[in-house]
Amino acid sequence: MEQITANVFVENQIRGCNHGFVTTSDGIVMIDSPHKPSDALKLKAELEKRGELRYIINTEPHGDHWTGNAFFDAPVVAHEGVRERILNTNMEEHVMRVGAFGQEEPKLLEGYTANAPIITFKNGMTLHVGNHTFQMIHMPGHTASQASVSIKEEGVVFTSDNIFCKVQTWLHEANPDLWLLALESLRKLDEEIFVPGHGPMTDKTYLDEQGSFILEWRDYVKGAIDQGMTRDDAVTNLTKMTDRYPMDVGQDGMAPMVMRMCAGNLYDYLTGAWPAPQPPSLPLPPRQ
Repeated sequence: MEQITANVFVENQIRGCNHGFVTTSDGIVMIDSPHKPSDALKLKAELEKRGELRYIINTEPHGDHWTGNAFFDAPVVAHEGVRERILNTNMEEHVMRVGAFGQEEPKLLEGYTANAPIITFKNGMTLHVGNHTFQMIHMPGHTASQASVSIKEEGVVFTSDNIFCKVQTWLHEANPDLWLLALESLRKLDEEIFVPGHGPMTDKTYLDEQGSFILEWRDYVKGAIDQGMTRDDAVTNLTKMTDRYPMDVGQDGMAPMVMRMCAGNLYDYLTGAWPAPQPPSLPLPPRQ
């Protein structure tokens, strides 16, 4: 866990999304939660030394952002689409997948019940906790219910997965055009310190690189469509983006699968077969 300002702490070295917490004069606000139960319990022990956890803010609907909520006794705040997705998740399948992340996890997942958001917003929301202001802004792109969280007093923005800094970007559910608009919205914010959804800490200088990669992916699939490639062929053969960036922590060996998912989603988007159905369940990883 890295302290990046006087009151903001971020973890970006373990499996799952980057998550963090903010210490305020009236308790702690956590932004996203660990993917692995064992990591969630370690974080819980750390927070208990610092004060009361007041709220959890989830920035998007993918499980690496909310699985750990269940190990904390605090209300969750998120976009309404995040709540809907969690409530419609096949929890038996989800628990099996997360249980395969390590030997400790299955026992910790016994009787698992998701801690879904009970406070939701549509376009945005401002939460005041002690001497801090948390501004949640709906920025669809990586997913339809994506949100950023800015902490005005610290000059920090948690961008969620609209930024993958120097690691492979997942576009398996993305609307690339809305994503590019989200990057421009991030550019207009006053805050200068960016906590990406994955990868190392960054700032506004990375927005151009992230946008260029999304454009390249979109143009890559469009070129295949223009050449008459079928969806199945695109999913099988559009693999050149694999080596552009490394996979994030804990995602070793997943690059080919990610390429297939990205190509299929973008093919659907560009051919008008979109909005695509909910993304397919990820295959279970090998047990560690």
